Amino acid sequence: MNAPHDPSSVGAVLAHKAHFGEPLQLKSGAELPAYDIAFETYGELNAARSNAVLVCHALNASHHVAGYYAEDAKNVGWWDNLVGPGKPLDTRRFFVVGSNYIGSCFG
Repeated sequence: MNAPHDPSSVGAVLAHKAHFGEPLQLKSGAELPAYDIAFETYGELNAARSNAVLVCHALNASHHVAGYYAEDAKNVGWWDNLVGPGKPLDTRRFFVVGSNYIGSCFG
């Protein structure tokens, strides 16, 4: 776990929710009338919008990929050792997005 003052940490993060109000037609023929997807971002999207990396999680993980929540510094992202300044997914270079899947119990 990276401590809140660790320079290799992305630091305190906020979870966001994207709401999709338009129906989503599924291959099965069913339709989702509306849905939300929780996500977090780390780093900055460049002007060319060419530095984004989407991190997908296993079924037992969530959108909380890196960093910690200010109100709970012990709740560190599940891939915190790989996302952040100087790490393989270097947030000085990449804009990293961690999102949940539709229907995830994490939002």
